[in-house]
Amino acid sequence: MDFPSSRYANGQLSDESASNCGEGSSSENESRNSFKRKQETEMGPAKFRRLEDADPSQEASPSSSIYSAQSMRMMNMMNFDKKKGLGKSGQGRTDIVQISSQKGRRGFGHKLEELDSVALDWSKTEEKITIPERVDWLENQDGTDISCWNREFLDRWIKYGKRPVTMDNEDKFCSQGILKRILECKSAFDKLDTKEMRKARTKSNPFETIKSNIFMNRAAVKMANLDAMFDYMFTKPVDKDGNSVIQENGLLYFADVCAGPGGFSEYVLWRLKWRAKGFGFTLKGDNDFKLHDFIAGTPETFHAYYGPKNNGDVFDLDNINGLEKYVLGQTEEGVHFMMADGGFSVDGNENMQEVLSKQLYLCQMLVALKVVRVGGHCVIKLFDLFTPFSVGLIYLMYRSFEKICICKPNSSRPANSERYLVCKWKKPGTEGICEYLYNVNEFLQNKSSNDNDIVELVPFENLDADNTFFEYVYNSNNEIGTNQINGLLKIAAFTSDETLAETRQVEIKARCLKLWRLEDNMRKAVLKPMMDQNVDELLKDWKKEKVFLGAPEIEVNVTGVEAVFPSVHGWYFVPIHNAENSGKNIRSVFIGRGGNVILQHNASNGAWTALKDVHLELPAKTLIYGEIVNELHGEGRSQITIQAFHIIDGIILGGVDIRKWSLVERLRMCELFAKALNKPQKTINNSDHTYAVTMPIRCKKLIAFSDLNQFFQQLQHYELKGKITRLGYNLRNTNEPDRFYVPRALLFLNETRMDYLKCFSKTRNRFYYFGKADKKSYFPEELPCANDTIASFKNTYTHRIIWKWLNPHQVFDENQMEGIVKDDGLLYRIDLERFLLAQTIK
Repeated sequence: MDFPSSRYANGQLSDESASNCGEGSSSENESRNSFKRKQETEMGPAKFRRLEDADPSQEASPSSSIYSAQSMRMMNMMNFDKKKGLGKSGQGRTDIVQISSQKGRRGFGHKLEELDSVALDWSKTEEKITIPERVDWLENQDGTDISCWNREFLDRWIKYGKRPVTMDNEDKFCSQGILKRILECKSAFDKLDTKEMRKARTKSNPFETIKSNIFMNRAAVKMANLDAMFDYMFTKPVDKDGNSVIQENGLLYFADVCAGPGGFSEYVLWRLKWRAKGFGFTLKGDNDFKLHDFIAGTPETFHAYYGPKNNGDVFDLDNINGLEKYVLGQTEEGVHFMMADGGFSVDGNENMQEVLSKQLYLCQMLVALKVVRVGGHCVIKLFDLFTPFSVGLIYLMYRSFEKICICKPNSSRPANSERYLVCKWKKPGTEGICEYLYNVNEFLQNKSSNDNDIVELVPFENLDADNTFFEYVYNSNNEIGTNQINGLLKIAAFTSDETLAETRQVEIKARCLKLWRLEDNMRKAVLKPMMDQNVDELLKDWKKEKVFLGAPEIEVNVTGVEAVFPSVHGWYFVPIHNAENSGKNIRSVFIGRGGNVILQHNASNGAWTALKDVHLELPAKTLIYGEIVNELHGEGRSQITIQAFHIIDGIILGGVDIRKWSLVERLRMCELFAKALNKPQKTINNSDHTYAVTMPIRCKKLIAFSDLNQFFQQLQHYELKGKITRLGYNLRNTNEPDRFYVPRALLFLNETRMDYLKCFSKTRNRFYYFGKADKKSYFPEELPCANDTIASFKNTYTHRIIWKWLNPHQVFDENQMEGIVKDDGLLYRIDLERFLLAQTIK
């Protein structure tokens, strides 16, 4: 939808098609010079001459039309006569009192001639807004094999020289007239007061009232705009066949680089909640990530990382390597997409922003090639793209992905140089380009002066020879440059004439929010409900029966095995670290209220108490059953203890209600939830002690009752402090050293409702269900409802069975038990294995 300014004056909107201003085309056999001459003709400075609204031949005559209706009414009440002056006797002035031309805090009479001159060049008919924006992809279709582009090959492309000190001659990749006009317009604002500039920008930008919407800043809205603009390729990535690249029970991994305070990430986490896991990298300091301001998103699944130097400097080579290792260690293949929003202040030197940002451009692209998986995407904020160095970077990214797009979303203010490079479907074999950019960055880090600089990464001859690429960049620079000039001229006009107003902001805001699928709302602080209210909201239809949360575990002894397990089918178990709750080692139901605000349920009195001195984070609207475990690393005196949280079962996971899913499905979702929340352990060291600031989160692995013997065979003997040997359950970690914990009980959970028994028919060689109420047997397809036999969380929880190991001999196998006298009443491993064998023979 287009919003042409031909109807700007009365604030109406039109649906005329968008102009392809700056999109000149050229046939494949047309020479490069001919192509540029054609563009110069179409895009030259003459295009920006002011189109006067009034016919200069018509002289304005003094009449009452120069006054507003309200003014005329007031003057008529005071006996106004246009032939006489003001005052009782008509002795006053007869001419109109002119509107003050004073602007801002300048001294009286002080004018900015250059700015006022530029303001005269603005024509409202030149502005045209397209909603949604047009997307022009540059596809990489020539089949070039970049896997053979090694360092030796690419190093020959480097051209050294002096760093440019002006941009006046950087017109190889754009129209000379457009470049000149951009520089002139920018310079016109050099002496303008910042407050005046912002006021005029706010009034003139049609998209300004969208602001930051429900997010922490405008960057989040830009990401929402970009996501919608590219058919949600970031939050719903698909492969070339249109199939989702996120597995059914998988997470979306993303990286957010040079992006503090985190608006991009807040948008993604708002859109996907905890089903997205983010890795952030940015400079520490004033512009660091502000996770406490992630009101719309879920910061619990976001990891801020700052590299081995712990400063977040993306130029540092050690940090780049550390970030790559960090991300690949937790994602194995890399992230599905990366966002980069780097920039720094260039106040007073706006025309040289591109040259000053060259290393930032390079490092953001280098990190993208390192951490994005094959088939993944990236979006990187850039500014001007006039120099051969910048265009060479774009060319290398063009070769590294299936397609690229240089775009300026509507949410990006039209008067600035900002634009975004969107790269889709990373290709394999980019290692050589990575090494090349890495070495270039090493040179830029160590160069001694601006006289010893790299000015080309790809020879101009190579860029010039690729007609498709060259024309794409040339057209992009011209089109974005044209719109930028119009934006600058418009701000100048609104600065010079304070009566001007942009009347389309309200309607444009409504259309954009609908298109970008954003709420038409303002940012509000999240008010946490009272505890009782919070519990009732989470329990929903179970709130009247919430006493079930205090149901004790059923302890099994040697004489009660057959009573509690009339059928072993449908039963699973998990190893438990805490036979009894003591100190910080707790097994309970927990409520997460966001961040480290977590409460545990007291089974004895039904109260909820805050979990203190435990470094655990859970998203709001979380209600789960779990335990805090002492995980161990190493043996003997050098053994290290790390507290971790193990999920046993769940009701609600960050707003996702799983209470009525089957036990296996609930634990599968809990495992995904734990994977999203789990972070590599970070520690803070000070002179007194070392303590963890994050607690690992894991999900218990369900083990079928029938696999009891295999479970014990997998346990390993570990030497604990004090030279005590115990069986330990090993936790295999992909990105951290393996750990283990010492089980002190097994907790049995049933996937079948207690009014049914899951049995096995040897004659049919299949499972069936026996209804305790009607004494009938049903094969699954004969059940009145397929979900009749599924145990909800409440059913599983209230009938859970625990086998406590009060004596270390209880876990001995038959050979180890020779000569050992069993304690009366205790259930031993050999008893349970004999019971299982008897059940199998039946």
